[in-house]
Amino acid sequence: MNVFDFAMDVERSGMKYYRRLANKTENKGIRRIFSMMAKDEEMLLRRFQAMRGRVQNTTMEDSRVLDYAANIFEGLLDDNDALRMETDLDAYNYVLEVEKAICQLYRDAAEREKNDEVRGLLRKIGAEEHRELESLEKIYDFVNAPNEYLAWGEFSNLDEFHNFGRYEG
Repeated sequence: MNVFDFAMDVERSGMKYYRRLANKTENKGIRRIFSMMAKDEEMLLRRFQAMRGRVQNTTMEDSRVLDYAANIFEGLLDDNDALRMETDLDAYNYVLEVEKAICQLYRDAAEREKNDEVRGLLRKIGAEEHRELESLEKIYDFVNAPNEYLAWGEFSNLDEFHNFGRYEG
């Protein structure tokens, strides 16, 4: 299977999946997260299209390993678990798990690929996906910070919480 066709198919499926979840949920915060993810998938799709245009014609783009790889989003047909989420943190955790699975898919495919040029393409695509995952992890850490951090059990440090967007009072 063509490496870029596979990667772009994954991104298109991700866009559709996250848009479907955004449209089905009633929670505004979760809807915003899934909408953001749909836009991120669209941005990655454009990156892969541009990357495909830059690859030399001599580079072989077909991978036998991907013939047996599954599109992660096609396995996520049941939306019920995603729609039972109650908080933004639940949605971020869900998205992180999906993105980790995508990164693992490309890592595994690159390890099993015998052609050096195709292995390099799989690693480049995996690196783009990994940057996306790191970005999401940073957002999650920011959103989750008030739940994870309290320097002292004193009232003198309550001003710190305005940094996390949850300051009330």
